[in-house]
Amino acid sequence: MKRNHWIIGAIVIVAIGGLAFAASNGTSAPVAGSQNEIAAPAPDFTLERVGGGTLTLSEYKDKKPVILDFWATWCPNCRRDIPRQQALYEKYKDQIEVIGVDLQEEPSIVEKFVSDFGLTYPVVLDPSGEIARKYRVAYTNYHVLIGKDGDIVGTIPGDISESDFANLVAL
Repeated sequence: MKRNHWIIGAIVIVAIGGLAFAASNGTSAPVAGSQNEIAAPAPDFTLERVGGGTLTLSEYKDKKPVILDFWATWCPNCRRDIPRQQALYEKYKDQIEVIGVDLQEEPSIVEKFVSDFGLTYPVVLDPSGEIARKYRVAYTNYHVLIGKDGDIVGTIPGDISESDFANLVAL
């Protein structure tokens, strides 16, 4: 009897996984960074910029690689990582674009944060979380690395380092 429970449980898990895969309908980015991953085009987006205007990701294709940083003002790890990322952006800004993607916060809160931290790289607002879902972002302080050709080449969950910037430039 116990064996039947295990079999039924395994069938349910496989069925749920299959339904989740089918429901994604190709609208999500692959999870990058694994050894078996094949580079895939980064889902394009146009979002409102903090300070006005819009930003479209595809405008950087064939110009420079991009680091998407998914973050929030309330995230303690983001608060720790963002000053280092700002310093690295200043060093590499001619070679790499950093785009901060704020996750579902009020524009006024984000604007104050950007000002207080002296961020000079573009910061965009993802008010519905749609872009985070397309990139399969499950938490804050998550970086997606996009090559100059517009393909996702990796992800960095957690703090970003100078070697991450240097490796992206070298691609």
